[in-house]
Amino acid sequence: MSRLPAARPAFALSSPRGNWRLIALLAAYPFLFKLAHFMASPWGGSHFFSLWYPAAGVRLALLWHVGARWTPLVVAEECLIQLLSGVIDSASPELFNHIWGVARAPLAYGVMIGAVRWVERRSRSELALPPMPFGLAAILSPTLAAFLAGLWEWLWPSVTPDLSTQPFATTIAAFLVGDLLGVLLVAPALLWLLGRVGDREAVALPSGARCAEGAIILGLGWVLAAALAKVEPDISMTPVLLCATWVGLRCGRSGAWVAIILSAAIILPWSASLLSTPTRFALHMGLAAVAMSAYLAASFAEAQVRARQDIARRDRILFQAERLKTLRAMSVAIIHEISQPLSTLAIETRHMAVLSRDEAPDLAEMRQSADLIERKATLLADMVRRLRRFGGRAVDEPSAIPLDRLVQDCLGIAAAEARRHNCRLRFDDTAPSPLVQGHEIELTQVLLNLIRNAMTAAPGADIVIGIHMSGNDAVVHIANPLRDAVPDHGGMGVGLLVARAIVEAHGGRLERVILDGGVQHSVRLPVAEAAHG
Repeated sequence: MSRLPAARPAFALSSPRGNWRLIALLAAYPFLFKLAHFMASPWGGSHFFSLWYPAAGVRLALLWHVGARWTPLVVAEECLIQLLSGVIDSASPELFNHIWGVARAPLAYGVMIGAVRWVERRSRSELALPPMPFGLAAILSPTLAAFLAGLWEWLWPSVTPDLSTQPFATTIAAFLVGDLLGVLLVAPALLWLLGRVGDREAVALPSGARCAEGAIILGLGWVLAAALAKVEPDISMTPVLLCATWVGLRCGRSGAWVAIILSAAIILPWSASLLSTPTRFALHMGLAAVAMSAYLAASFAEAQVRARQDIARRDRILFQAERLKTLRAMSVAIIHEISQPLSTLAIETRHMAVLSRDEAPDLAEMRQSADLIERKATLLADMVRRLRRFGGRAVDEPSAIPLDRLVQDCLGIAAAEARRHNCRLRFDDTAPSPLVQGHEIELTQVLLNLIRNAMTAAPGADIVIGIHMSGNDAVVHIANPLRDAVPDHGGMGVGLLVARAIVEAHGGRLERVILDGGVQHSVRLPVAEAAHG
Protein backbone atom coordinates (compact mmCIF):
# COMPACT_ATOMS: atom_id res chain seq x y z
CA MET A 1 0.00 0.00 0.00
CA SER A 2 1.54 3.26 -1.10
CA ARG A 3 1.78 6.13 1.32
CA LEU A 4 1.89 9.86 1.04
CA PRO A 5 5.36 11.34 1.52
CA ALA A 6 6.31 11.76 5.16
CA ALA A 7 6.34 15.22 6.64
CA ARG A 8 9.67 17.00 6.46
CA PRO A 9 11.13 18.98 9.35
CA ALA A 10 9.62 22.43 9.70
CA PHE A 11 12.80 24.21 8.65
CA ALA A 12 14.56 24.00 5.33
CA LEU A 13 17.38 26.45 4.77
CA SER A 14 15.77 28.07 1.77
CA SER A 15 14.37 31.41 2.93
CA PRO A 16 15.85 34.21 5.06
CA ARG A 17 12.79 34.21 7.29
CA GLY A 18 13.12 30.49 7.96
CA ASN A 19 16.84 30.84 8.61
CA TRP A 20 16.36 33.62 11.16
CA ARG A 21 13.62 31.70 12.92
CA LEU A 22 15.84 28.64 13.12
CA ILE A 23 18.75 30.70 14.50
CA ALA A 24 16.44 32.28 17.10
CA LEU A 25 15.19 28.89 18.29
CA LEU A 26 18.67 27.39 18.55
CA ALA A 27 19.93 30.52 20.36
CA ALA A 28 17.04 30.47 22.85
CA TYR A 29 17.31 26.73 23.51
CA PRO A 30 20.08 26.80 26.20
CA PHE A 31 18.13 29.29 28.32
CA LEU A 32 14.82 27.41 27.94
CA PHE A 33 16.62 24.17 28.74
CA LYS A 34 18.18 25.60 31.90
CA LEU A 35 14.87 27.15 33.03
CA ALA A 36 13.14 23.80 32.64
CA HIS A 37 16.08 22.16 34.41
CA PHE A 38 15.53 24.37 37.47
CA MET A 39 11.79 23.68 37.43
CA ALA A 40 12.50 19.98 38.04
CA SER A 41 14.36 20.44 41.33
CA PRO A 42 11.38 20.06 43.75
CA TRP A 43 10.98 16.43 42.63
CA GLY A 44 14.60 15.42 43.23
CA GLY A 45 15.99 12.73 45.50
CA SER A 46 19.23 11.51 47.00
CA HIS A 47 20.05 9.17 44.11
CA PHE A 48 18.54 11.03 41.17
CA PHE A 49 18.09 14.58 39.95
CA SER A 50 14.29 14.65 39.45
CA LEU A 51 11.26 12.46 38.89
CA TRP A 52 9.88 15.09 36.50
CA TYR A 53 12.32 16.54 33.97
CA PRO A 54 10.62 19.11 31.67
CA ALA A 55 13.98 19.93 30.02
CA ALA A 56 13.65 16.61 28.19
CA GLY A 57 10.39 17.85 26.65
CA VAL A 58 12.07 21.06 25.48
CA ARG A 59 14.89 19.00 23.93
CA LEU A 60 12.59 16.60 22.08
CA ALA A 61 10.33 19.40 20.82
CA LEU A 62 13.30 21.27 19.36
CA LEU A 63 14.89 18.25 17.67
CA TRP A 64 11.56 17.03 16.30
CA HIS A 65 10.83 20.50 14.97
CA VAL A 66 14.16 21.39 13.37
CA GLY A 67 15.41 17.89 12.53
CA ALA A 68 17.86 15.39 13.99
CA ARG A 69 20.72 16.83 11.91
CA TRP A 70 21.03 19.63 14.48
CA THR A 71 21.78 17.15 17.29
CA PRO A 72 25.53 18.01 17.53
CA LEU A 73 24.71 21.69 18.08
CA VAL A 74 22.11 20.81 20.74
CA VAL A 75 24.68 18.58 22.49
CA ALA A 76 27.22 21.41 22.47
CA GLU A 77 24.66 23.90 23.82
CA GLU A 78 23.62 21.61 26.70
CA CYS A 79 27.24 20.92 27.68
CA LEU A 80 28.09 24.63 27.51
CA ILE A 81 25.16 25.75 29.64
CA GLN A 82 25.89 23.09 32.24
CA LEU A 83 29.55 24.17 32.34
CA LEU A 84 28.65 27.84 32.70
CA SER A 85 26.10 27.17 35.43
CA GLY A 86 28.52 25.01 37.44
CA VAL A 87 26.70 21.72 37.08
CA ILE A 88 29.86 20.42 35.38
CA ASP A 89 33.07 21.27 37.29
CA SER A 90 35.72 22.14 34.71
CA ALA A 91 38.46 21.42 37.28
CA SER A 92 37.17 17.96 38.18
CA PRO A 93 39.32 14.94 37.26
CA GLU A 94 36.05 13.31 36.09
CA LEU A 95 35.42 16.14 33.59
CA PHE A 96 35.15 13.85 30.55
CA ASN A 97 32.78 11.51 32.36
CA HIS A 98 30.59 14.42 33.45
CA ILE A 99 30.50 15.90 29.94
CA TRP A 100 29.58 12.52 28.51
CA GLY A 101 26.86 12.20 31.15
CA VAL A 102 25.30 15.41 29.83
CA ALA A 103 25.91 14.68 26.12
CA ARG A 104 24.58 11.12 25.88
CA ALA A 105 20.92 12.09 26.49
CA PRO A 106 20.62 14.61 23.59
CA LEU A 107 22.66 12.22 21.42
CA ALA A 108 20.21 9.41 22.18
CA TYR A 109 17.28 11.71 21.42
CA GLY A 110 18.80 12.77 18.11
CA VAL A 111 19.59 9.20 17.06
CA MET A 112 16.09 7.98 17.92
CA ILE A 113 14.33 10.91 16.23
CA GLY A 114 16.47 10.38 13.13
CA ALA A 115 15.61 6.66 13.13
CA VAL A 116 11.89 7.32 13.54
CA ARG A 117 11.94 9.88 10.73
CA TRP A 118 13.79 7.40 8.51
CA VAL A 119 11.16 4.73 9.18
CA GLU A 120 8.40 7.27 8.60
CA ARG A 121 9.75 8.04 5.12
CA ARG A 122 10.32 4.45 4.03
CA SER A 123 7.96 2.16 5.90
CA ARG A 124 4.45 1.19 4.79
CA SER A 125 3.47 0.09 8.28
CA GLU A 126 0.64 1.72 10.21
CA LEU A 127 3.28 2.76 12.73
CA ALA A 128 4.68 5.13 10.10
CA LEU A 129 1.38 6.95 9.65
CA PRO A 130 1.23 10.31 11.43
CA PRO A 131 0.85 10.96 14.31
CA MET A 132 2.30 7.59 15.37
CA PRO A 133 5.94 8.57 14.58
CA PHE A 134 5.87 11.41 17.10
CA GLY A 135 4.25 9.16 19.71
CA LEU A 136 6.94 6.54 19.18
CA ALA A 137 9.71 9.13 19.33
CA ALA A 138 8.26 10.53 22.56
CA ILE A 139 8.45 7.07 24.19
CA LEU A 140 11.56 5.59 22.58
CA SER A 141 13.87 8.61 22.91
CA PRO A 142 13.78 8.66 26.75
CA THR A 143 13.99 4.86 26.75
CA LEU A 144 17.17 4.86 24.64
CA ALA A 145 18.69 7.64 26.76
CA ALA A 146 17.95 5.68 29.97
CA PHE A 147 19.39 2.50 28.45
CA LEU A 148 22.65 4.24 27.46
CA ALA A 149 22.87 5.87 30.88
CA GLY A 150 22.33 2.52 32.59
CA LEU A 151 24.88 0.74 30.41
CA TRP A 152 27.50 3.43 30.98
CA GLU A 153 26.93 3.60 34.75
CA TRP A 154 27.07 -0.19 34.99
CA LEU A 155 30.37 -0.41 33.09
CA TRP A 156 31.96 2.82 34.37
CA PRO A 157 30.24 4.05 37.56
CA SER A 158 30.58 7.82 37.76
CA VAL A 159 30.25 8.09 41.55
CA THR A 160 31.05 4.80 43.23
CA PRO A 161 30.81 1.11 42.40
CA ASP A 162 29.11 0.53 45.76
CA LEU A 163 25.44 -0.10 44.88
CA SER A 164 24.43 0.40 48.48
CA THR A 165 25.19 4.13 48.18
CA GLN A 166 24.18 4.51 44.51
CA PRO A 167 21.17 2.24 43.82
CA PHE A 168 21.67 1.50 40.14
CA ALA A 169 18.13 0.39 39.19
CA THR A 170 16.48 3.21 41.14
CA THR A 171 18.65 5.85 39.49
CA ILE A 172 18.02 4.62 35.94
CA ALA A 173 14.29 4.08 36.55
CA ALA A 174 14.03 7.62 37.95
CA PHE A 175 15.92 8.91 34.90
CA LEU A 176 13.42 7.18 32.57
CA VAL A 177 10.31 8.26 34.49
CA GLY A 178 11.48 11.89 34.72
CA ASP A 179 12.25 12.11 31.00
CA LEU A 180 9.00 10.43 29.96
CA LEU A 181 6.93 12.81 32.05
CA GLY A 182 8.88 15.80 30.82
CA VAL A 183 8.47 14.79 27.19
CA LEU A 184 4.78 13.90 27.29
CA LEU A 185 3.75 16.90 29.37
CA VAL A 186 5.86 19.58 27.68
CA ALA A 187 6.73 18.57 24.09
CA PRO A 188 3.16 18.46 22.63
CA ALA A 189 2.39 21.91 24.02
CA LEU A 190 5.63 23.39 22.64
CA LEU A 191 5.08 21.85 19.22
CA TRP A 192 1.53 23.17 19.19
CA LEU A 193 2.86 26.63 19.95
CA LEU A 194 5.38 26.25 17.13
CA GLY A 195 2.53 25.52 14.75
CA ARG A 196 2.75 21.77 14.21
CA VAL A 197 2.40 18.55 16.13
CA GLY A 198 3.98 15.62 14.39
CA ASP A 199 2.82 16.11 10.81
CA ARG A 200 2.10 19.80 10.13
CA GLU A 201 -1.62 19.23 10.69
CA ALA A 202 -3.67 20.83 13.41
CA VAL A 203 -4.70 18.43 16.14
CA ALA A 204 -8.35 17.54 15.63
CA LEU A 205 -10.64 18.61 18.43
CA PRO A 206 -13.19 16.03 19.63
CA SER A 207 -16.90 16.70 19.46
CA GLY A 208 -18.81 18.05 22.43
CA ALA A 209 -20.35 14.66 23.12
CA ARG A 210 -16.95 12.98 23.18
CA CYS A 211 -15.54 15.71 25.42
CA ALA A 212 -18.37 15.08 27.86
CA GLU A 213 -17.79 11.33 27.64
CA GLY A 214 -14.06 11.78 28.27
CA ALA A 215 -14.66 14.06 31.23
CA ILE A 216 -17.07 11.57 32.82
CA ILE A 217 -14.75 8.61 32.23
CA LEU A 218 -11.66 10.39 33.57
CA GLY A 219 -13.56 11.72 36.57
CA LEU A 220 -14.77 8.20 37.37
CA GLY A 221 -11.18 6.97 37.12
CA TRP A 222 -9.98 9.51 39.66
CA VAL A 223 -12.86 8.69 42.04
CA LEU A 224 -11.82 5.02 41.93
CA ALA A 225 -8.16 6.02 42.34
CA ALA A 226 -8.97 8.04 45.45
CA ALA A 227 -10.85 5.09 46.90
CA LEU A 228 -8.01 2.67 46.11
CA ALA A 229 -5.39 5.03 47.57
CA LYS A 230 -6.87 4.45 51.02
CA VAL A 231 -6.64 0.67 50.66
CA GLU A 232 -3.87 -0.18 48.14
CA PRO A 233 -1.78 2.92 47.29
CA ASP A 234 0.51 0.93 44.97
CA ILE A 235 -2.29 0.26 42.47
CA SER A 236 -4.26 3.46 42.96
CA MET A 237 -3.27 4.84 39.51
CA THR A 238 -4.59 1.77 37.65
CA PRO A 239 -8.16 3.11 37.13
CA VAL A 240 -6.74 6.43 35.89
CA LEU A 241 -4.49 4.59 33.43
CA LEU A 242 -7.44 2.65 31.97
CA CYS A 243 -9.69 5.70 31.81
CA ALA A 244 -7.02 7.94 30.25
CA THR A 245 -6.37 5.28 27.62
CA TRP A 246 -10.08 5.24 26.81
CA VAL A 247 -10.06 9.03 26.52
CA GLY A 248 -7.10 8.83 24.13
CA LEU A 249 -8.86 6.27 21.92
CA ARG A 250 -12.10 8.25 21.82
CA CYS A 251 -10.89 11.86 21.86
CA GLY A 252 -7.54 11.72 20.06
CA ARG A 253 -4.32 13.47 21.02
CA SER A 254 -5.98 16.65 22.23
CA GLY A 255 -8.18 14.68 24.65
CA ALA A 256 -5.27 12.50 25.75
CA TRP A 257 -3.05 15.49 26.44
CA VAL A 258 -5.77 17.20 28.49
CA ALA A 259 -6.20 13.97 30.50
CA ILE A 260 -2.42 13.79 31.05
CA ILE A 261 -2.21 17.45 32.12
CA LEU A 262 -5.13 17.09 34.55
CA SER A 263 -3.58 13.96 36.04
CA ALA A 264 -0.22 15.71 36.37
CA ALA A 265 -1.92 18.72 37.99
CA ILE A 266 -3.14 16.34 40.71
CA ILE A 267 -0.02 14.20 41.15
CA LEU A 268 2.88 16.66 40.79
CA PRO A 269 1.91 19.22 43.48
CA TRP A 270 1.04 16.39 45.85
CA SER A 271 4.25 14.44 45.26
CA ALA A 272 6.47 17.53 45.58
CA SER A 273 5.49 17.85 49.25
CA LEU A 274 6.02 14.15 50.08
CA LEU A 275 9.06 13.13 52.09
CA SER A 276 8.78 9.45 51.23
CA THR A 277 10.82 8.76 48.10
CA PRO A 278 9.25 5.32 47.45
CA THR A 279 5.73 6.82 47.53
CA ARG A 280 6.75 9.69 45.29
CA PHE A 281 8.46 7.27 42.93
CA ALA A 282 5.36 5.03 42.76
CA LEU A 283 3.12 8.01 41.99
CA HIS A 284 5.39 9.25 39.21
CA MET A 285 5.69 5.74 37.77
CA GLY A 286 1.91 5.56 37.65
CA LEU A 287 1.67 8.99 36.06
CA ALA A 288 4.27 8.03 33.44
CA ALA A 289 2.26 4.89 32.63
CA VAL A 290 -0.90 6.99 32.27
CA ALA A 291 0.88 9.44 29.96
CA MET A 292 2.43 6.74 27.75
CA SER A 293 -0.73 4.67 27.44
CA ALA A 294 -3.03 7.62 26.75
CA TYR A 295 -0.76 9.29 24.20
CA LEU A 296 0.08 6.11 22.29
CA ALA A 297 -3.58 5.06 22.25
CA ALA A 298 -4.56 8.50 20.92
CA SER A 299 -1.80 8.47 18.30
CA PHE A 300 -2.80 5.00 17.12
CA ALA A 301 -6.48 5.99 16.94
CA GLU A 302 -5.67 9.06 14.85
CA ALA A 303 -3.35 7.02 12.62
CA GLN A 304 -6.21 4.60 12.01
CA VAL A 305 -8.50 7.48 11.01
CA ARG A 306 -5.84 8.80 8.66
CA ALA A 307 -5.32 5.33 7.17
CA ARG A 308 -9.05 5.00 6.50
CA GLN A 309 -9.07 8.42 4.84
CA ASP A 310 -6.11 7.43 2.65
CA ILE A 311 -7.85 4.18 1.68
CA ALA A 312 -11.05 6.06 0.85
CA ARG A 313 -9.07 8.51 -1.29
CA ARG A 314 -7.37 5.65 -3.15
CA ASP A 315 -10.74 3.97 -3.60
CA ARG A 316 -12.04 7.11 -5.31
CA ILE A 317 -9.07 7.02 -7.67
CA LEU A 318 -9.66 3.31 -8.36
CA PHE A 319 -13.35 3.94 -8.99
CA GLN A 320 -12.50 6.70 -11.46
CA ALA A 321 -9.94 4.50 -13.24
CA GLU A 322 -12.46 1.65 -13.52
CA ARG A 323 -15.08 4.07 -14.83
CA LEU A 324 -12.71 5.31 -17.56
CA LYS A 325 -11.90 1.69 -18.37
CA THR A 326 -15.62 0.99 -18.79
CA LEU A 327 -15.99 3.97 -21.12
CA ARG A 328 -12.99 2.86 -23.14
CA ALA A 329 -14.38 -0.66 -23.49
CA MET A 330 -17.72 0.77 -24.67
CA SER A 331 -16.14 3.35 -26.96
CA VAL A 332 -16.51 1.38 -30.21
CA ALA A 333 -20.23 0.83 -29.71
CA ILE A 334 -20.71 4.39 -28.47
CA ILE A 335 -18.92 5.90 -31.48
CA HIS A 336 -21.10 3.83 -33.78
CA GLU A 337 -24.19 4.88 -31.85
CA ILE A 338 -23.27 8.55 -32.21
CA SER A 339 -22.16 8.32 -35.86
CA GLN A 340 -25.49 6.85 -37.02
CA PRO A 341 -27.71 9.77 -35.92
CA LEU A 342 -25.03 12.22 -37.10
CA SER A 343 -25.20 10.66 -40.56
CA THR A 344 -29.00 10.89 -40.47
CA LEU A 345 -28.77 14.54 -39.45
CA ALA A 346 -26.40 15.29 -42.34
CA ILE A 347 -28.72 13.58 -44.87
CA GLU A 348 -31.85 15.28 -43.56
CA THR A 349 -30.26 18.74 -43.47
CA ARG A 350 -29.12 18.34 -47.08
CA HIS A 351 -32.61 17.18 -48.01
CA MET A 352 -34.15 20.22 -46.32
CA ALA A 353 -31.67 22.46 -48.11
CA VAL A 354 -32.81 20.99 -51.45
CA LEU A 355 -36.48 21.41 -50.50
CA SER A 356 -35.93 25.02 -49.43
CA ARG A 357 -34.55 25.91 -52.89
CA ASP A 358 -37.76 24.69 -54.57
CA GLU A 359 -40.08 27.50 -55.64
CA ALA A 360 -43.04 25.63 -54.10
CA PRO A 361 -41.54 23.55 -51.26
CA ASP A 362 -43.46 20.64 -49.81
CA LEU A 363 -44.11 21.90 -46.27
CA ALA A 364 -45.33 18.52 -45.01
CA GLU A 365 -42.11 16.85 -46.16
CA MET A 366 -40.03 19.63 -44.60
CA ARG A 367 -41.95 19.27 -41.34
CA GLN A 368 -41.29 15.53 -41.39
CA SER A 369 -37.54 16.11 -41.88
CA ALA A 370 -37.49 18.73 -39.11
CA ASP A 371 -39.19 16.31 -36.72
CA LEU A 372 -36.65 13.63 -37.56
CA ILE A 373 -33.77 16.07 -37.02
CA GLU A 374 -35.24 17.09 -33.66
CA ARG A 375 -35.57 13.46 -32.53
CA LYS A 376 -32.02 12.61 -33.55
CA ALA A 377 -30.63 15.79 -31.95
CA THR A 378 -32.50 15.01 -28.72
CA LEU A 379 -31.16 11.44 -28.79
CA LEU A 380 -27.61 12.71 -29.22
CA ALA A 381 -28.04 15.34 -26.49
CA ASP A 382 -29.35 12.72 -24.03
CA MET A 383 -26.50 10.35 -24.86
CA VAL A 384 -23.85 13.05 -24.48
CA ARG A 385 -25.45 14.22 -21.21
CA ARG A 386 -25.34 10.70 -19.76
CA LEU A 387 -21.78 10.06 -20.89
CA ARG A 388 -20.59 13.45 -19.65
CA ARG A 389 -22.17 12.94 -16.24
CA PHE A 390 -20.77 9.42 -15.97
CA GLY A 391 -17.23 10.03 -17.18
CA GLY A 392 -16.61 13.72 -16.68
CA ARG A 393 -16.44 13.99 -12.88
CA ALA A 394 -14.16 12.23 -10.43
CA VAL A 395 -16.70 12.36 -7.60
CA ASP A 396 -20.09 13.87 -6.83
CA GLU A 397 -21.84 14.82 -3.63
CA PRO A 398 -24.21 12.29 -2.02
CA SER A 399 -27.85 13.00 -2.79
CA ALA A 400 -31.27 11.34 -2.82
CA ILE A 401 -31.47 9.52 -6.16
CA PRO A 402 -34.65 8.08 -7.79
CA LEU A 403 -33.66 4.50 -8.50
CA ASP A 404 -35.74 4.15 -11.68
CA ARG A 405 -34.10 7.22 -13.22
CA LEU A 406 -30.68 5.82 -12.34
CA VAL A 407 -31.51 2.54 -14.08
CA GLN A 408 -32.90 4.36 -17.14
CA ASP A 409 -29.68 6.38 -17.46
CA CYS A 410 -27.62 3.18 -17.26
CA LEU A 411 -29.75 1.53 -19.94
CA GLY A 412 -29.29 4.58 -22.17
CA ILE A 413 -25.49 4.41 -21.80
CA ALA A 414 -25.38 0.64 -22.32
CA ALA A 415 -27.83 0.58 -25.25
CA ALA A 416 -25.09 0.83 -27.89
CA GLU A 417 -23.07 -2.04 -26.45
CA ALA A 418 -26.26 -4.09 -26.06
CA ARG A 419 -26.88 -3.84 -29.81
CA ARG A 420 -23.27 -4.77 -30.43
CA HIS A 421 -23.76 -7.96 -28.34
CA ASN A 422 -27.17 -8.51 -29.93
CA CYS A 423 -28.73 -8.34 -26.44
CA ARG A 424 -32.08 -6.91 -25.40
CA LEU A 425 -32.28 -4.90 -22.19
CA ARG A 426 -35.70 -5.45 -20.63
CA PHE A 427 -36.82 -3.11 -17.86
CA ASP A 428 -40.26 -2.80 -16.33
CA ASP A 429 -41.26 0.88 -16.55
CA THR A 430 -43.94 0.32 -13.90
CA ALA A 431 -41.36 -0.76 -11.28
CA PRO A 432 -41.34 1.11 -7.94
CA SER A 433 -39.16 4.21 -7.75
CA PRO A 434 -37.66 4.45 -4.25
CA LEU A 435 -35.04 7.03 -3.34
CA VAL A 436 -31.56 5.93 -2.27
CA GLN A 437 -28.90 8.13 -0.73
CA GLY A 438 -25.52 8.03 -2.37
CA HIS A 439 -23.08 9.10 -5.07
CA GLU A 440 -24.96 8.97 -8.37
CA ILE A 441 -21.82 8.52 -10.47
CA GLU A 442 -20.57 5.58 -8.41
CA LEU A 443 -23.94 3.82 -8.33
CA THR A 444 -24.19 4.29 -12.12
CA GLN A 445 -20.81 2.61 -12.38
CA VAL A 446 -22.03 -0.34 -10.31
CA LEU A 447 -25.08 -0.95 -12.49
CA LEU A 448 -23.11 -0.49 -15.72
CA ASN A 449 -20.49 -3.01 -14.61
CA LEU A 450 -23.18 -5.57 -13.80
CA ILE A 451 -25.10 -4.96 -17.04
CA ARG A 452 -21.92 -5.24 -19.11
CA ASN A 453 -20.91 -8.43 -17.30
CA ALA A 454 -24.36 -9.89 -18.01
CA MET A 455 -24.14 -9.02 -21.73
CA THR A 456 -20.63 -10.44 -21.97
CA ALA A 457 -21.71 -13.67 -20.24
CA ALA A 458 -24.83 -14.10 -22.39
CA PRO A 459 -24.42 -12.52 -25.85
CA GLY A 460 -27.62 -12.58 -27.89
CA ALA A 461 -29.82 -13.07 -24.82
CA ASP A 462 -32.36 -10.99 -22.94
CA ILE A 463 -30.95 -9.13 -19.92
CA VAL A 464 -33.72 -8.51 -17.40
CA ILE A 465 -33.39 -5.52 -15.07
CA GLY A 466 -35.91 -4.89 -12.32
CA ILE A 467 -36.52 -3.00 -9.08
CA HIS A 468 -38.33 -4.28 -6.02
CA MET A 469 -38.57 -3.48 -2.32
CA SER A 470 -37.33 -5.80 0.44
CA GLY A 471 -38.15 -4.40 3.86
CA ASN A 472 -36.33 -1.07 4.20
CA ASP A 473 -34.05 -1.88 1.26
CA ALA A 474 -34.43 -1.14 -2.42
CA VAL A 475 -33.11 -3.88 -4.69
CA VAL A 476 -32.04 -3.64 -8.32
CA HIS A 477 -31.62 -7.07 -9.91
CA ILE A 478 -29.88 -7.88 -13.19
CA ALA A 479 -30.52 -11.40 -14.51
CA ASN A 480 -29.08 -13.19 -17.53
CA PRO A 481 -29.21 -16.80 -18.77
CA LEU A 482 -26.17 -19.03 -18.38
CA ARG A 483 -24.23 -20.18 -21.41
CA ASP A 484 -22.38 -23.49 -21.57
CA ALA A 485 -19.22 -21.88 -22.92
CA VAL A 486 -18.46 -18.19 -22.73
CA PRO A 487 -15.30 -16.78 -24.37
CA ASP A 488 -12.64 -15.47 -22.00
CA HIS A 489 -12.32 -11.72 -22.55
CA GLY A 490 -9.18 -11.43 -20.45
CA GLY A 491 -10.80 -9.60 -17.54
CA MET A 492 -9.57 -9.97 -13.97
CA GLY A 493 -12.88 -9.34 -12.22
CA VAL A 494 -11.81 -5.89 -11.03
CA GLY A 495 -15.11 -4.38 -12.17
CA LEU A 496 -17.07 -6.71 -9.90
CA LEU A 497 -14.72 -6.01 -6.99
CA VAL A 498 -15.12 -2.27 -7.50
CA ALA A 499 -18.90 -2.66 -7.70
CA ARG A 500 -18.95 -4.59 -4.43
CA ALA A 501 -16.73 -1.98 -2.73
CA ILE A 502 -18.99 0.88 -3.87
CA VAL A 503 -22.18 -0.87 -2.76
CA GLU A 504 -20.73 -1.71 0.65
CA ALA A 505 -19.50 1.88 1.05
CA HIS A 506 -23.15 2.93 0.55
CA GLY A 507 -24.28 0.62 3.35
CA GLY A 508 -25.64 -2.02 1.00
CA ARG A 509 -24.82 -5.50 -0.28
CA LEU A 510 -24.06 -7.05 -3.66
CA GLU A 511 -25.61 -10.52 -3.91
CA ARG A 512 -25.31 -13.26 -6.52
CA VAL A 513 -27.92 -16.00 -6.90
CA ILE A 514 -27.93 -18.93 -9.34
CA LEU A 515 -31.40 -19.28 -10.87
CA ASP A 516 -32.89 -22.05 -12.96
CA GLY A 517 -30.87 -21.64 -16.15
CA GLY A 518 -29.49 -18.25 -15.25
CA VAL A 519 -27.72 -16.01 -12.77
CA GLN A 520 -28.95 -12.88 -10.99
CA HIS A 521 -26.93 -10.11 -9.36
CA SER A 522 -28.80 -7.93 -6.88
CA VAL A 523 -27.74 -4.52 -5.59
CA ARG A 524 -29.39 -4.01 -2.20
CA LEU A 525 -29.34 -0.42 -0.91
CA PRO A 526 -30.98 1.23 2.11
CA VAL A 527 -33.87 3.51 1.19
CA ALA A 528 -33.25 7.21 1.82
CA GLU A 529 -35.18 8.85 4.64
CA ALA A 530 -36.84 11.18 2.14
CA ALA A 531 -38.60 8.19 0.64
CA HIS A 532 -40.48 7.62 3.88
CA GLY A 533 -41.65 11.20 4.27
